[in-house]
Amino acid sequence: MLSSGRMALAIGAFGFLAIMLLDGFVRDEPVPKGDDLIYERMAGDPLAPHTFVFAYRIAVPWLVHVLPFDHEASFSVIAWLCSGAAGAVLFLLLERLGTTRRVSVALAFVLVLSPPLLVASLRQGRNPDPLTVLVMVTGALFIVERRPKALAATMLIGALNRESALFLGPLAYAIWAERLWDRTVLIQALAVAAPAVAAFMALRFAIPTVGREQVPGYGDSLIGGRLDVLHSGLTSPAVEARRLATIYGPLWLLAPLAIREFWFARRGLVLVGLCVIAMTFALDWGRVAFIAAPVVYAAAAWTLTRRPRLVTPTLAACALMIFGYAAYMQISGTDNIINTGPPPYPVR
Repeated sequence: MLSSGRMALAIGAFGFLAIMLLDGFVRDEPVPKGDDLIYERMAGDPLAPHTFVFAYRIAVPWLVHVLPFDHEASFSVIAWLCSGAAGAVLFLLLERLGTTRRVSVALAFVLVLSPPLLVASLRQGRNPDPLTVLVMVTGALFIVERRPKALAATMLIGALNRESALFLGPLAYAIWAERLWDRTVLIQALAVAAPAVAAFMALRFAIPTVGREQVPGYGDSLIGGRLDVLHSGLTSPAVEARRLATIYGPLWLLAPLAIREFWFARRGLVLVGLCVIAMTFALDWGRVAFIAAPVVYAAAAWTLTRRPRLVTPTLAACALMIFGYAAYMQISGTDNIINTGPPPYPVR
């Protein structure tokens, strides 16, 4: 049997090839539009004012800007590398949490080929989600292994990509604390999060933006903005429910079964709660729910390890979801992306 490290490398390599191959069978977005065009323009001119809040998510666009390749290839390869790496790190996380290898390997590939990462690939990688999920899964691994320096570095990199990296701080406290109020662990968690928080604040002071008032949730008061986002999200409940369902598929049903007995699932509810709060600040709730991937996948893996009869039907359902979603994108999903009207904020 391969060691965990070698198996993770194999998963990362085959995951990279798998998401690239699946992308090859599905029609891509031909030209960037909306949010994708914002990231393309950030890569073309990093120092120009760009749309709030996208302008602060500099990690991938700025990296694309300095790479000696065309933007489309650079964005795509970064997305595929992050997707494959996320599967590899998820495998290591599940191994540390006692998941059987049969389950940990399978769920690693489910993550790599999941609808959110496929959509990011079809958008030619002009999307922060692949790096976001890599940061969240890597951070969760370092929390479980109690490696504060590595976690601080991960959060710092993540803060340059998306604000959700800061959620790893409260998750670290929830996992490390020995009691509800643990002063020593609180100080440690704050120290770990400090570099990422500093980067988060520096970006907001240093980078000029446009269109803040036109971004849903930011043109009103704090409370009024949250109500506006909730109202907008609930105007199409069936659409939001479908999007949420495809984020985790059958894992939505398995994860709650682990909460009572699995300590990581129970303490990881802190991350789930933060995602729920974040849904009052951003639309596209499925992408927000994807931030909780390390907790949902770990909880589902725990359930499958202890109920092996569920493994085969669950993986079959995941495969059906992945390939069914790919077929949907090929038939009409990509057209929906292409035909979507302009966003309410300036595309800069």
